[in-house]
Amino acid sequence: MIQRIALFYSNHIKNYLFPNDEGSDEGNKNLHYKKIRLAGQNIQNTELPLEKRVLAVHNIGLLGYTGGYAAATCAAEYMPAMADFLKQHSLSDDQRISVLEGLSGVCYVHLTNQKQAHAMGLYATLQELMDPTCPLSLSTKAKMWSCYLLNILCCNNIPVIRTLVESQSLRLTLEALEGQDWYGWPKNYARELLCMLGFWAPQVVTALGAGQVTAQNYGS
Repeated sequence: MIQRIALFYSNHIKNYLFPNDEGSDEGNKNLHYKKIRLAGQNIQNTELPLEKRVLAVHNIGLLGYTGGYAAATCAAEYMPAMADFLKQHSLSDDQRISVLEGLSGVCYVHLTNQKQAHAMGLYATLQELMDPTCPLSLSTKAKMWSCYLLNILCCNNIPVIRTLVESQSLRLTLEALEGQDWYGWPKNYARELLCMLGFWAPQVVTALGAGQVTAQNYGS
């Protein structure tokens, strides 16, 4: 999903953020860092309208993802401020999704940022957002983005997986979300996470005796 957003960025946003960007790789990298820092300043500027600060969160995610590992490392400085938006009651559903998209871009395939997210308690926040009892009353789309980000944070992160696998409430939440319509997404990320955590596995057919078969679910 984050790749699709990056493609949209390349086609529609990059020229706005980097007009006439035809310089050297080093110059482009420095320009990326400059844009990340400017976006970070907007995130932290409480005098700006909320809409502009949320837009900065989204932009810093795109910059962190498209700029590669080093750019995402630079963006990590602003992750705590970015994550703080998730629990703000004043955010609309679309704005909360923009924040989730931004954090996904910064953490995608970046183990150091994933570890920082763990230290920040972002995993617990995402579980709360997906929970049906969440007082913020998120839409299904926002819950799906929360689930997608949780997938990113668990990728190649065994200690976190060991922590999450102990949560029975998370299992129930994911099972409910797995049954939703994930049309338009590359995968059903609730199902992916259920498999990753060992809660669920695709059914397989096993032969028993003379032609007798049964379906087994190795996640049960």
